This record gives sequence, C-alpha cells and structure tokens, in this order.
Amino acid sequence: AGSPYIGLVPGYRGTAIPVSGDQLLFVKKGDRIDVLVTFEAAAKDVKEKVTATILQNVIVINTRKPDHTDEMGVIELLCNPNEAQYLALSEAQGKISIAVRAPGDVSMRPMEMASFRKLFR
Repeated sequence: AGSPYIGLVPGYRGTAIPVSGDQLLFVKKGDRIDVLVTFEAAAKDVKEKVTATILQNVIVINTRKPDHTDEMGVIELLCNPNEAQYLALSEAQGKISIAVRAPGDVSMRPMEMASFRKLFR
C-alpha cells in the first residue's frame, strides 16, 4: 500500500514559515508537530520572555531544509484559515519553534505558557 496523500485539501491552507535548520533535521512530510512561539510579554510593568504552544497536531506538508543547520529553512503546514492567521501573527510577534510528535500522537491538551519566573518560583 502506498503512503496516503499529504497535501492541500479543501478548506485548508498551505502555510509556510521560516524555521531554523537544526529544527528541521528530523522533520519530514507527513509528520505532526506542535508550533511554539517565544515572545516578550509585559505583566504588571515587568517584561519577560514567555513561550506559548499556539498550534497542536499540525500536519507537515513540505519542508525545505537549508544546506547548513545554522541557516534558516522553511516548513509548510496544513492549517485551517484561523490557524494560518495565528501562525502569521506569531511569526511577526516572536521566534517560532517546532516540536515533532511521536507517530500516532494526535492528542490535544491545554498548555500553560512557560516562563522562567514560573519555573524558578
């Protein structure tokens, strides 16, 4: 049996974002990933960097890996229009990172934003 088609489907968008080459080393078409964004947040006149998981269980439809891991590559994700908007906003707001899921892991769960302040209290 051949592999299932992994590409654009009606109602979804192929959304390409730049990702560091070292993060793309082990990502391939068909993988499912979570998308995280790290940005500076202000709360009570205190600025701190935080990381939020903005998308979960997103299908990779294409990757363009750079020649060297210290360069930027591109990953194309299958997003609904709302997810595509949040991805574009995240790219403008901060640094995007990806986390590859284990095969078969499609669970969605609430995620609290991470910060060093929370980690060390």
